Amino acid sequence: MGFSINRFKRIDPAGDQYERQLRRLIDRGADVTSIEKAVQGALHNLSGSGRKSFVIYGEPQSGKTEMMICLTAKLLDTGRKFILHLLNDSVDLLSQNLGRFQDSGLAPSAQNYTEILDPAISVSKGRHVIFSKKNAGDLEKLLNKIGSLDDIVIIDDEADFASPNSKINKAQRTRINELIFSLLGDNGDYIGVTATPARLDLNNTFDNDNTLWVNFPPHPLIYRTRYLLSPWMAGRIQRPRLSADSPSG
Repeated sequence: MGFSINRFKRIDPAGDQYERQLRRLIDRGADVTSIEKAVQGALHNLSGSGRKSFVIYGEPQSGKTEMMICLTAKLLDTGRKFILHLLNDSVDLLSQNLGRFQDSGLAPSAQNYTEILDPAISVSKGRHVIFSKKNAGDLEKLLNKIGSLDDIVIIDDEADFASPNSKINKAQRTRINELIFSLLGDNGDYIGVTATPARLDLNNTFDNDNTLWVNFPPHPLIYRTRYLLSPWMAGRIQRPRLSADSPSG
C-alpha cells in the first residue's frame, strides 16, 4: 500500500495512537516505511489464537526504539492491556528508553515497574506499559506483583542478552530465563528485539518460531543521522549533499 498523507490528516486526536506516533515521526522528517512494515509483520504474527513467540531483528542503530514505541501504540490500539518492556541490566539504559517512551505521548504513560508495586495499585484494571531491567531481583518483585497475566505482551530489547537459557542442555533454566518464562505464563506473547538473533534460534528461546521472524530494515541515512545518533554524534556527521539529479528520499 502506498503512502498517503490524507490518512494522517484524518486522525482523531483522541483516537488512534499508532497513527499519531507515525505522524509525530513524519513531522520530524522521518521515513516510517520500515517501522510500518515491522509493526504490520508483528501484528500479523499476533493475530489468531494461541501464544506467539517470535523475533524482530535489524541492524544496530536501525531505529528500534521508535519502532518499539509505535509497536506499543499499535498493541494498545488493538486492546492489549499489559505491555512489559525488558532491557539490559543498566540503570542508564532504563532511564534513557523510559524517558523516550514518556516523551512520545503514549497513553498510558510508560512507567518503571517500581511505580506499580504499591499494593493499592491493581494491574488487573486499566492498561499498563511497564519497564524493567533484566535483573533477577527486579523481575522477582515484578512477578510477585503481577503473577501470570493472561494478556501480557513482553517486548524484550536486546533479547540475546540474559534471556536465552544457557542451561538448556541440562534440562534446567537460568534465573533470568525462568523469571521471564513465569511472567509469560501460559498465554503471554513474547517479542524479542535484537540485531543478533542467531542465539535465540539455536537456543530456541521461549519456543520462538523462526518462521515468524520479522525483519526491521534500517531507515534512510538522513533519518538515522538526525534522529537515532546521539546529539553529540549527529552534530558531527555532515548531511549528504544532494545534486539536482539525486533523489530527495
